[in-house]
Amino acid sequence: MRLRHKISSSAMLVSSIFFGLAISTSAQDNRTNNDPLPGNFPGIKLEATDNRTFSLDYFLQLVEKNYPKLLSADAERRIYSAKRLEKAGAFDPVLSSLNEYLRVQDIFTPGKAKDAIHNESRVDLLTRSGIKVFTGMRLNPNDTKTPFVPTGKSGEYFAGVSVPLLRGLGINEKIAAEKQAKLGEPLAAQLFGATRLEVLLKAAAVYWDWVGAKARVDIARNMVLIAEARVDQIKDRVDSGDLPALDIAESEQEIHRRQAYLVKQDRDFQKASLLLSVYLWDENGIPKNVPEIKDVPSLQPEPRKLSDAEWMEGRKRAIEKRPELKKIALEREQVRVELRLAENMILPAMDAYITQGADTGPQGIGPIVRAGVAVSAPLRQRTARGQAQAARLKIQKLNLDEKAEKLRIQAEVDDTVSAINTSYDKWAATLVEVQKAKQVEKGERLRFGAGDGTLFLVNQRERASAEAQMRLAEVHVEYLQSLAAFRAVTCTL
Repeated sequence: MRLRHKISSSAMLVSSIFFGLAISTSAQDNRTNNDPLPGNFPGIKLEATDNRTFSLDYFLQLVEKNYPKLLSADAERRIYSAKRLEKAGAFDPVLSSLNEYLRVQDIFTPGKAKDAIHNESRVDLLTRSGIKVFTGMRLNPNDTKTPFVPTGKSGEYFAGVSVPLLRGLGINEKIAAEKQAKLGEPLAAQLFGATRLEVLLKAAAVYWDWVGAKARVDIARNMVLIAEARVDQIKDRVDSGDLPALDIAESEQEIHRRQAYLVKQDRDFQKASLLLSVYLWDENGIPKNVPEIKDVPSLQPEPRKLSDAEWMEGRKRAIEKRPELKKIALEREQVRVELRLAENMILPAMDAYITQGADTGPQGIGPIVRAGVAVSAPLRQRTARGQAQAARLKIQKLNLDEKAEKLRIQAEVDDTVSAINTSYDKWAATLVEVQKAKQVEKGERLRFGAGDGTLFLVNQRERASAEAQMRLAEVHVEYLQSLAAFRAVTCTL
C-alpha cells in the first residue's frame, strides 16, 4: 500500500508539472477551433470574419461609412450647401415685362377718350458689389400723351447702371445673406466633425468592451477546462486510496461553480455584442452581422505610457483641429458680416444712376439719356445702431467662449493622458500580480500533486489567479478606451 501511494504521488507530481501547459494549450486550441458559440441568442446575427481585419480602425471605418446617425448628420451638412445656392439666387437676372391696353382721356380734347397701349420689358442684374445693371425696351407709340412717356413707333431701347454711393456699396442684405450662407457650409462641416468624433468615440468604447468581454470569457472557460481535467486525476487518486472520496464531490462542485461563472461571462459578452450590433450596418442600410466569438481580436496593443512630447503634441493638435474652435471662428466671421451690414445701414442711401438708349422709328427722337441721384436719409438710425451694437457684443462673447473652449480642450487632453498613464501603472501592477498568482497557483498544484496540499487550496489559488487575470483584462480595456479618447480629443480617431 505504501509503495502504491509513492508511485501514485510521483505520477501526480510529474503530471502536475505539465498540467498548466497542457490545459493552456488545450484551451487555446479549443478557443480557436471548437469554441461553443455563446452567440446562439436572440437579437444577434453572427458572421465569420478574418480577425486580422476586424480591428478597431476597420470597425470605425464601417461606422463612419454606414452608421445612420452619421449619414443623417452628413445629410444635414449638405442642406447648408442648398441654402448657399438659395441665397445666391438673389443675384440671378430678373426679367420683368408689362403689356397693357389703356383707355385714357385725350389731353388735347378734354372729355374725349383716347386708346393707348403700353409695353415695357426690362432685365435687372444685381452684382455682388451692390451695383445694379439693367437693360430694356419700351413701346408706347401714341400720338398723344398717356400716363406713360410716349416713344417712337419702333420703341425705345436702353441700358443703364445704378451705383450706391454710401449705403449698399459692397454690402447689403442680399450680399450679407449669401456670405453668411457660404460660411454656413464650413460651419456645418465642423458640426458634422463634432458629431463624428462623438459617435466614433462611443463606438470605440463599445468595441473595446466587446473585446474585453471575449477575453474574460476565455479566462472563465480555461478555469472550467482545468477543473474538468482534474476530476479524472482526483478519481484515480481516490481509487488508489491517496485522497478521500469527498474530494470527488468537491472537484465536481468546483466545475459547476466555474460553469456558472462562465455563463455570467457569456451573458456579458452577449450584452457587449448587442451594443456593438447597433453600430454595424452595411452600405444598403441593413444591419450587419456581428463577428463570431472566435473571430474577436485580442486586447492589443500592450499598454505603454505617453511621453511628455506626445502629450504636448496632442495639446497642439487639439487646438489646431478641434471642430469646436473652428466652429467658433466661423461663427465670428458670420457676426462680422452682420456688423459690416449694420454699420453700412447707418449711412444714408445715395444712389447715382444713368440710362442711355435710343428712341427709334417714326416720331422717335433718337438718343435718350436719364441721369440723377436718389437720396434717402432717415433722421434717426436706432435700428442699424442697435444691430451694430448687438454684433459687437456677439463678437466679444465668441472671443470669451473661444478662450474657455481652448482651456476646456486642453483639460480634456490632459485628462486622457492622465487616464492612459494611470491605466498603464494599474496594468503593470496587475500584471505582476498575475505573475505572482500564477507562481503561487503552480506551487500549490505541485504541493497537491506531491500529497502535501489540499484540493481546497488548489481551487482557491486558481480562483485568485483567474480573478487577477480578469482585473488585468479590465484594466487593459480601460487603457484602450482611454487611448481611443485621446485619439478623439486630438482629432486622430
